[in-house]
Amino acid sequence: MDGNSRKRRKHSSHEDNEDKTDRSSANEASPETAKSSTLLSKGRFGVSKSPSPSLSQLSQSKTNLSFGNLHRSSFFKLQTNELLKKLRPKYETRMLEAESTLRRLRDIVRNIPDRQNLTISDAQKTLEQSNSIHIPLPGPVPGSKSKLLLGYSRPSSINVTGSFSRKTALLLDGKATIDVAVTMPSHLFQVKDYRNYRYFQKRAYYLTCLADGIQKAKVPFFALSFAYQDDNPLQPILIIEPSKDGPTGEYIQRPYRIRILLAASSDLFPTTKTLLNKACIRLSDPDVQDMVSTPVYNATIRSECCSMLSLKQLNELASRSAAFRDACMLGAVWLRQRRFGSSITHGGFGQFEWASVIASLMRGGAAGRPGLSSNYSSLQLLKAALQFLSTKDLVASPVLLHSSSYQPDHNSDPVFFDGSKGLNLLFKMSSWSYKMLQHEAGVSLRAMGDPLVDHFKVLFICRVCEPAKLYDYIFRVPLDALNAIISSGGAVGNAVDFAKKTYEKLEYGLGDRVSLICPEIQSGASWQLTSRPPPLDTDNYMTVGLFLNPDTCRRTVDRGPPAEDKEASALFRNFWGDKAELRRFNDGTILECVDWSESDSTQELLDIIIRYILNRHLDLHQPRVVELPEKSFNKLLPQQSAAQTDMLRSFSSVRRIYELLCKSIMALDGLPLVVRQLSAASPELRFSSLHAPEAGKSISLKRPIEFHVQFEGSARWPKDLIAIQRTKIAFLLKVGEGLNGDNLVLTTSLGLGSVKQKLPREPFLDIETLDLVVFRLRIHHEDELSILQQSLSGHISSVLSREEIASAISEWKRRFIQVPAHTQAVYALSTKFPLLSMTIRLFTKWRDVHLLSSHIRDELIELLAIHTFVHPYPWQPPGSLNSAFIRTLAFTASWDWQSDPLIVDFNSALSKQDIEAVNVRFEAWRKLDPGLNRVAMFAASNVDRDGITWTDRRPAKIIASRFVNLAKAASDLVGEQGLDLEPEALFVPSIAEYDFVIHLKPEYSKGNKKRPPYKNLQMDSEPPTLSATFNPLQQFFDELEELYGDGIIFFYNRSVTTMIAGLWNPQTGPRDWKVTLDYSTVPLSGSVVVINKASILQDIARLGGDMITRIERKA
Repeated sequence: MDGNSRKRRKHSSHEDNEDKTDRSSANEASPETAKSSTLLSKGRFGVSKSPSPSLSQLSQSKTNLSFGNLHRSSFFKLQTNELLKKLRPKYETRMLEAESTLRRLRDIVRNIPDRQNLTISDAQKTLEQSNSIHIPLPGPVPGSKSKLLLGYSRPSSINVTGSFSRKTALLLDGKATIDVAVTMPSHLFQVKDYRNYRYFQKRAYYLTCLADGIQKAKVPFFALSFAYQDDNPLQPILIIEPSKDGPTGEYIQRPYRIRILLAASSDLFPTTKTLLNKACIRLSDPDVQDMVSTPVYNATIRSECCSMLSLKQLNELASRSAAFRDACMLGAVWLRQRRFGSSITHGGFGQFEWASVIASLMRGGAAGRPGLSSNYSSLQLLKAALQFLSTKDLVASPVLLHSSSYQPDHNSDPVFFDGSKGLNLLFKMSSWSYKMLQHEAGVSLRAMGDPLVDHFKVLFICRVCEPAKLYDYIFRVPLDALNAIISSGGAVGNAVDFAKKTYEKLEYGLGDRVSLICPEIQSGASWQLTSRPPPLDTDNYMTVGLFLNPDTCRRTVDRGPPAEDKEASALFRNFWGDKAELRRFNDGTILECVDWSESDSTQELLDIIIRYILNRHLDLHQPRVVELPEKSFNKLLPQQSAAQTDMLRSFSSVRRIYELLCKSIMALDGLPLVVRQLSAASPELRFSSLHAPEAGKSISLKRPIEFHVQFEGSARWPKDLIAIQRTKIAFLLKVGEGLNGDNLVLTTSLGLGSVKQKLPREPFLDIETLDLVVFRLRIHHEDELSILQQSLSGHISSVLSREEIASAISEWKRRFIQVPAHTQAVYALSTKFPLLSMTIRLFTKWRDVHLLSSHIRDELIELLAIHTFVHPYPWQPPGSLNSAFIRTLAFTASWDWQSDPLIVDFNSALSKQDIEAVNVRFEAWRKLDPGLNRVAMFAASNVDRDGITWTDRRPAKIIASRFVNLAKAASDLVGEQGLDLEPEALFVPSIAEYDFVIHLKPEYSKGNKKRPPYKNLQMDSEPPTLSATFNPLQQFFDELEELYGDGIIFFYNRSVTTMIAGLWNPQTGPRDWKVTLDYSTVPLSGSVVVINKASILQDIARLGGDMITRIERKA
């Protein structure tokens, strides 16, 4: 759906002016860099040994940063400008509110008296006993014999820092965050305090003294608490929640909060001593030099030592470039919608890291060659940053800026090293969070290249991080079980370590079954000054989300290394234990492997594998330690087992029979014309019918499987519609005669279309095979369309009205052109996306359960499901039925069908001109039918660009609204219940809204009876007219619509017809009596009449007879 394309044309006249304004503002923001510079330079990011590394290659070519429609789209820029306006705090007002608070806080901190140096034990006694404040000491606390002295002196400086200082803060939930950096004096530290937590223990004491001094100032509106900065247990900080007097004397919380962060002098410790590859924790033997490196510990020290330098650089750039400020804010929104933040538990990549990376790329290397031009607009900076994050592998090829000698260790963590600070800007990122960041950046870039996607909505509005929509498979580990496993009381740091171990084991065990594994730990909470850091909340849990590979996730045999590779084989056997075995495969290879084919068929294969891995390697075998998604949507599909690996297997037998039948027809002798083409035209042949017709089983087919035959052209075809239909009958009889002697066919029978049609009745041939599958063959003859079109234009006389002829043309095109083309396209997509068939079938069941079978066509359901796969943004194509179905519901719920068309491009075949033409056609229909009486929903695709083929007159406006509202309610329920969702809850219909409900006997929906597989076993007494697709309840429903459709809107479930619901048409209310009224009426007063509800329901009861058990009327 192109949410912008129609609106974009309204602003196109301002396009040139907008571009000029945007470029001129960028030049004014940075006059010293206004000279032109190339978009990209030659070279490549990576570990460089040259003294001035090149910061150039963000993409393959210059055109990759040509922003095309994205940059030139006036409407998109208007949207982003409006978003920035709403998110940007009013700094003048906010600073006036906060200025007095910050000034008072500064005076309090400056007046805190110095403290003499104390040992750790004495410092704890002083603060805890006299002032009841607990020092949040990190790491192993030294014993009473430690000579480490802690002290406090007046800060060297106090500065407002962070995004608020450079005017890039976001106003989220009505509250802004103001960071205040307090620089500790250097004389409190010694040269070797970077070792063994000594710096952090002195830092913790300094912070506690600040808290004690502020608390003693007795400011009545300051609520103080401790928290960890970015969930880093080495960095406790002080949180101040200011409040003010309310009108009745109560405290009202102010729209901001203050975080007191600690900083150190940039020359406090030598940079060479705290690089990533250094070992700064040597508790066992300080003299041992060959120790394990401590990159996070070291980077935490460096981040505090260079915080003022970072503040200065970012503020200078923000003051020069308005585009940089806006790019930082847009990036922060993009990250927030994907649950990224500076916190370790949120991936370790937030607004500060985003701004630092962009600033580093704009500053460039030592030679001053920037990777990003200072003339870029905010949108160009945004896309350039996304392109860098998605294409540059910072694990395999670390980026080293301003550093000619440093070489990082080879590990799985990303490295973006700024040599001027000696800091890896991404030190808080884990390997899985970095892969997730790469993934999200790549998805966003691909979305920007899709002309049918609302770029603004995908980038900034959609809440991408909702687990049920984001992940294909989710399980969780309650933290009460985790507390029993980890050793030190459940700190966040230990939970992160456990998440890392879980990730490593699952990554090895699941292999290519998954593309991404994402453990998530909830953020740590703040705590009171008098308390210790809280343990993990027992009501909390660690969530693990998986991105599945649909092609391999249901594989029953995992192949390992060859037997000759002793080391890898030993590792494989150690990992899998008794499950591992040595096997010779058909290709002659002898490999280690694990066979899951004998696992419990009632469980999902992935459930079994994950539970085995966690039980074996993480000791998670206690009851309810691992909560797996045991209630999957798969089980809601008919004929679908939990352990089934081939998702199209249910249709394979019918497809095989169809292909054999086509071969038999193509091989027939004696036909007057040669068969040119046979075309499938049925949901069963495109893998989208809810009930897969399994051959050899009597499963009560609701309809025959339709396909068409087209003969070669001939001038001997008649030029009259009635004569053409008679000729078709002769052809079909000839085909039936030829097939009756075929070993595949049981019986054939000729049929005609409905007698209610004013056009000549369309003949067909029903072919029942020995496998009890019924096919319906129709003849496609192109001359019929030309005759109808000439009748419409008046060149051929006709007894039919123009409306009837136009309707006949639409029906002919739908049956013989659009349905076969749609069937072929969906069939191809179902083989490309293995989950598409199951998604369509489940969405069809959801429609049917909510009694909308007769209003929403199968093809519209298919288009909505296909959209989830071919235009999946802001996600990647789904890898499980759960995520596919939930995303389809979410998209349907968000579809503004009154204002936006649904456009689905199956295979990127639509050009921009084609999309524009579809939008023009949509606007024309809205002008032609402003009341939405004929076309409510507009749905087009690259194989059907009319847009009304599947929505002409159905659904009506009221039905379309109900359909979308039901999807909204279901999507909201998914969001509310999350992982606790019961899938069956989405498939419970509500009948309270209907005026009456007709309850039916379900046995009448079966209709057909099983026939013997051999002709010589058929009884002569068997009625020859009995159809294998005879469904009396369906015929009863059709009869009700024909008789009472003008006064009643009927609803039913085509899959399981146990009830028919009805709403009285609002137009049947009180009105003046007329002879032409189409329904029974009773007098109300004078000449005013209303619909005769009681009489109509009695007639329905008589018409239904024994099929009806009761009619329930709304009170």
